[in-house]
Amino acid sequence: MRSPALYAGLDGCLCAPWRLWLRGGDVVDLADARVFSSRGRRAPLALSPNGGHVAYFDLGSGALVVRKVVSGTVRAVPGVTWSSAMRATRIELSPRGRYAVLGVGEEYRILDTLSGTSLTVRPGLRPWSFSPDAEFVLAVDDAFQAVVYAMSPFAERGRAPLGGALGPEGETVAHFTESDAGIGLWSVPSGVPAASAPIAVPYGMTPTRLRWNVMGHLDLQTVVSRRARKGGGNRYGWYRIDRETGEMERIRRFVVPGSVHHPIVAGLSP
Repeated sequence: MRSPALYAGLDGCLCAPWRLWLRGGDVVDLADARVFSSRGRRAPLALSPNGGHVAYFDLGSGALVVRKVVSGTVRAVPGVTWSSAMRATRIELSPRGRYAVLGVGEEYRILDTLSGTSLTVRPGLRPWSFSPDAEFVLAVDDAFQAVVYAMSPFAERGRAPLGGALGPEGETVAHFTESDAGIGLWSVPSGVPAASAPIAVPYGMTPTRLRWNVMGHLDLQTVVSRRARKGGGNRYGWYRIDRETGEMERIRRFVVPGSVHHPIVAGLSP
């Protein structure tokens, strides 16, 4: 059994197959994944927020598939195959690989990867994050204000003044404050802040993403760019946040080398 993926990319050469770099140190080639669509544009590929699943178009059958990284099992999404219309499509994957967000221009739809059915998101909204169990989704408008929906049946649950990471049961939104200096928590059911004051982001950190897990833990992702550190590449870190004290414990750190083309980092997209 393998560990989840940290990131995906093309290693050293644009002609190489997609690769996954796993937490345990293994590197897995996705030889069955379509790499390019046309004119050098990469074909869609997405990692779930914790790197447990990867979605891509199969090079042979053309089907959109979801691979479970740990076991290597692959399943095709019913009724979705590669075509010229898919060349400009962007894909994001929900936790556990249940849903895929397909975006073309300003239009988005949420695809159930088990049944192949999909729903179109209201114009002006972009799906931004799912709850850890993928039972709820948060969508943002152009002002980054958020609407939270239950997935089954699809219905509005509440709103938040800022988009961010949607917590368990779709009840809490974790978001960055102005200038990314802190992390605020918003209660969706009550419509008020869930904490008296934002959690401060330690000085020197460049926050990139927030993520909840099914146990209700909130994690912060940070990055140090290749321009700011010796050796090249971007260094990413994951920190677990104690919401009571504001303290942060580093749980993972890794570097995406500069030789990796089109890197896709788990937890970072969209």
